[in-house]
Amino acid sequence: MGYVYLLIVAFLFSFGGTSVKLIKPYFNPYMITFMRFFVGVLWLLGLKAVTHRHTREDFKAQLRAHGGWLIFGAVAKLLSYITENVALSVGVSYGNILTQPAQIIMLTLLSVLVLREKMSGEKWLGMGLCIGGILLISWNGLPLEALLGENLTLPLLYVISGFFNGLLVYAQKKAAPHFDILDSNLIMFSLAAALAFLIPAAQGEVLPASAPNFACVAAIIWFGFVTGIGYFLNAKAIPLVPFRMVAPLQSTMVFLAIAWGILFFHEPISVWIVGGTVLFVIGIIMMQWAKTPEKKTA
Repeated sequence: MGYVYLLIVAFLFSFGGTSVKLIKPYFNPYMITFMRFFVGVLWLLGLKAVTHRHTREDFKAQLRAHGGWLIFGAVAKLLSYITENVALSVGVSYGNILTQPAQIIMLTLLSVLVLREKMSGEKWLGMGLCIGGILLISWNGLPLEALLGENLTLPLLYVISGFFNGLLVYAQKKAAPHFDILDSNLIMFSLAAALAFLIPAAQGEVLPASAPNFACVAAIIWFGFVTGIGYFLNAKAIPLVPFRMVAPLQSTMVFLAIAWGILFFHEPISVWIVGGTVLFVIGIIMMQWAKTPEKKTA
């Protein structure tokens, strides 16, 4: 079932850009971020009620000892969604495909710098392909002066979003032994929702620009479902499959996201974007399948 869960998650997450495009005419990116977390929390609470899952008896003690990772994860995910939603509100609906290789790069850097893991030649090559794919998509055949101007802003936002998402994954790994999956996601998303609401509230832009249509309301509900249930299924799937299979299966969402952009919004796609996407997906697979060099013992 782990493989099925991951494919479902990839399918769900591929609609992220589609949802933002449908909500954007009525709400700003910060309000979209808040609603995504808030509705996601409602879905998780519904799941908790339906499945009759009880909070662990040592929950309070674990929260005091390891709650910092949940706060860290909430802030990381908040910043990830803000940067992603700001970029999606301006650019094409599939632009967030860049968050996938950026997340893998961040996780790899954390494994080297924090966990002191060694990197094989295959992993370095895979990282190079990921970086090359990001640069190719960012370039998209533009003249150099255009690339270094405003056109560089959106790719940078997506890369930053991916980096923050990598920090969330790291926080989830650190918190996983101490909390139930459902409870940890509920805490992180609830905290992120509260923090996210402060921005539109301070700007006085909580209410929509006009009465939302059916598509907008449906997208808000669906976006929350993707966030809450998607991350729950993702966390549930990871222990059930070899870890090297997680990122390759998750990366299938990039091809679906591009397909939805073409199908629903008739967005243009160039050979540079296709080539860059294939390049970083190959890089992700190489990084996950490459063997970690064994540490030499004296």
